[in-house]
Amino acid sequence: MDDTEKTKKKNKKDDIQWHPAFVVAIQGILIDYGKSLDYKIEHPMPTKSLRIDVLVIKKRRNIVIKKQIAEIFRRENIFEYKSPTTRLSISEFHKALARTHTYKALYKNVEIADMTLSFVVTSRPRDLFQHLDKTLGYAVEEKHPGIHVVTGAVVPIQIIEIRKLSDEENLWLKNLTLNPPKGSLPGWIAHLEENYGERIDLSAYTTAILTANQDKLTKEDIRMLTERTCKILEESGWAEKWIEKGMEKGIEEGRLKDARAMFAEGIKIEVISRVTEFPLKRLKKELKAQ
Repeated sequence: MDDTEKTKKKNKKDDIQWHPAFVVAIQGILIDYGKSLDYKIEHPMPTKSLRIDVLVIKKRRNIVIKKQIAEIFRRENIFEYKSPTTRLSISEFHKALARTHTYKALYKNVEIADMTLSFVVTSRPRDLFQHLDKTLGYAVEEKHPGIHVVTGAVVPIQIIEIRKLSDEENLWLKNLTLNPPKGSLPGWIAHLEENYGERIDLSAYTTAILTANQDKLTKEDIRMLTERTCKILEESGWAEKWIEKGMEKGIEEGRLKDARAMFAEGIKIEVISRVTEFPLKRLKKELKAQ
């Protein structure tokens, strides 16, 4: 794959609407506590420099949520989510702290003692962990696999590392990635549709994880999807794109077959590249593999 193809592929991943899918994942994990929680999605901040997709989960007092990701919860719980294509930097960490204090300043009825801050990332931000320890003097403890609790700041903080989460409680988040367990997606989505489809709008979640992993899906995988899921994909335009991709792949394989036949006849590879419109660099690689 040349640099242009890599860039196009990366851009497609960047276009995925990860944040709405993340909100669905959190709602799914906490579904049994829905009546005790109030979700404020993409909460607005007053200045452009602080504006970001933020999820605020307001919890009723005296309610204990027996879920690993919610053990630190207080009254006002701010979530900052980083998609699989982005990372949590030291700068972003401090911006999030600033947003937390801004949130407190905006709402007179909110006490800082009632707030928590959670970061959700695909993999551990090692530079940040070192910064927390060496520079800020904060203590970081992994309370559960993938759930790192940070103490020493004004508010309780946790960094949720998706790749290390346990399957038992956190499959909603573990499958919100570019590399879910092999063969898990069709069965997982069918399970969600059957058990949660009437309680949660799964469309953002389903579209995001299937779009992110469409390169790995087979026709058999597609046949396993429920009628409801297929309808969601049709409405989003994803199904049509997948079919077009399959057609393009078939056309490409046909061109490559012609290229190999021409090469076997002794035609120069530069000529074959012009005739078949295959990039010369890739064509050399493909023909050498014969």
